[in-house]
Amino acid sequence: GNIVKNSSHDTADKAMLAAINQMGKVMNIETIAKHVENISILNRLKETGIDYAQGYYLDKPEYIDKQVEEIIKSMRLRSVKH
Repeated sequence: GNIVKNSSHDTADKAMLAAINQMGKVMNIETIAKHVENISILNRLKETGIDYAQGYYLDKPEYIDKQVEEIIKSMRLRSVKH
């Protein structure tokens, strides 16, 4: 979390983030960054090539019940369309 948070202004964390991402690419593993709290962090992740991001800037956490409910609704809609 701290590496991601500090990557927009800390040179060492920026290098660490790039190295971790490169390791993922070499190993054919998609990378996910947590703690994306502002546009600056998101832009840094895009520049670095991180595959996925999550955090308060993108969306706030929700209760599991609500998420499950949304997934079920989505599945029903897809099955009705086909």
